[in-house]
Amino acid sequence: MKTKDSFNKIFSNKNNILVVMAHPDDTEIYAGATIARLVQEGKIVRVVKMTLGNRGCRQEKITEKDLGKIRQEEDEEAMAVLGIKPEHNIYLGINDGEVENNLETIGKLVRQIRLFKPDIIISHNPEEMIIKFDAVNHWVNHRDHLNTAKVAINAAYPYSRDLLFFPSQFKEKGVSSHTVTEFLLGDYYNHPETVYIEVSEKQAEIKSRAQATHRSQYTLEHAKSSTDFFTKHPSGKRFERFRYVKAD
Repeated sequence: MKTKDSFNKIFSNKNNILVVMAHPDDTEIYAGATIARLVQEGKIVRVVKMTLGNRGCRQEKITEKDLGKIRQEEDEEAMAVLGIKPEHNIYLGINDGEVENNLETIGKLVRQIRLFKPDIIISHNPEEMIIKFDAVNHWVNHRDHLNTAKVAINAAYPYSRDLLFFPSQFKEKGVSSHTVTEFLLGDYYNHPETVYIEVSEKQAEIKSRAQATHRSQYTLEHAKSSTDFFTKHPSGKRFERFRYVKAD
């Protein structure tokens, strides 16, 4: 069965795309090439990171503060590679490993939705504790990923729409009620609602270069291997995969 590119079907009528990820580097891994294509198509992409990944290290000699600074500097470089403008690169400052699906965190993201007014949100898999890529490759869905996706969906509806949720936000210029009903959720590979976004070799190369700027986590060779793993297709083309949800 031929794999169809769903880019135009999903994005042709959209201008503002909000990407909500748990950590620096998640953006590149799960949606880097798609974001490169969106930017090249003239779409406005804003990326929100819940944490700085300030505990994502196997060394005991570095402090959380120092690692957070390093990872933010790496991430800012990565966003420039993807073409994300500084004003659309947002850090919510939650501690790594402490993302909670609660009202405090939802409120932080509601503010971003009310300010940016996205047409669609790209985030993580909010359901599965164990991700099954194929018959051989499985991995644990990070708790921060699960909760980030849940927060994104909750913030989109009903909290960013209804005026009596976080009413003090409306004192800020540019803040107004907004509803999002469409989502692209990463880390889904065999779901009935899976869609494929075709990406070029150049866009895949941008994805790899952006991921490789996270030097505390990856080498360029590791980043290229990751890109190949997630984008190569038997047809010889490259695709990123998502679950596409259009809610009522």
